[in-house]
Amino acid sequence: MSAIAEKIHLIEQLSTNSAATGQLLDKVIDFLVEKDRKKLVEFREKLAALEQQYAMSTAEFQRRFDAGELGDASQWFDWDGFAALAASLEAKLAVAEAGRG
Repeated sequence: MSAIAEKIHLIEQLSTNSAATGQLLDKVIDFLVEKDRKKLVEFREKLAALEQQYAMSTAEFQRRFDAGELGDASQWFDWDGFAALAASLEAKLAVAEAGRG
């Protein structure tokens, strides 16, 4: 069992009010989701700036980068990294939304 799972299990054992415990966990989840939303906004802003600077969408950039058409300049690796991080955050936030029903 992970350290986090152990702590949640302990909270369950100590709690005498499941509604209050649920509210506490909801607040923690809200905090984490908001933190990731802010990071996603930052990455999207960086992607938008790169799209404007190089006059191509991120999707077009990724197609061309993956095909080896753009070379190995550091800005291409930065762009690829920002796109990957944004996609990862989007997937993570989708899981959070689905889990909240």
